[in-house]
Amino acid sequence: MSKPPDLEELENSANGNCRYDFAQAERILEAMDAMRREAENTRIEEIVTMIDATFRILVTTYCSILRYEMKKLPGTDDVAR
Repeated sequence: MSKPPDLEELENSANGNCRYDFAQAERILEAMDAMRREAENTRIEEIVTMIDATFRILVTTYCSILRYEMKKLPGTDDVAR
């Protein structure tokens, strides 16, 4: 799994009003990724399909939440010259 974006800035900008536990979400995704690798080792197509589909749903949800929350971050006025 590729490394997710650094969330420190996002969590700091929430000023304690953050409704999401990003660290826990990352741990869940890492666990599901490990489970997906284990499922592939079983070579049972139904299990692989079910675990992979669940993993994809979780990743899509996580990325959607990140995109939504990151839109709340202040923009930068620095323009590359």
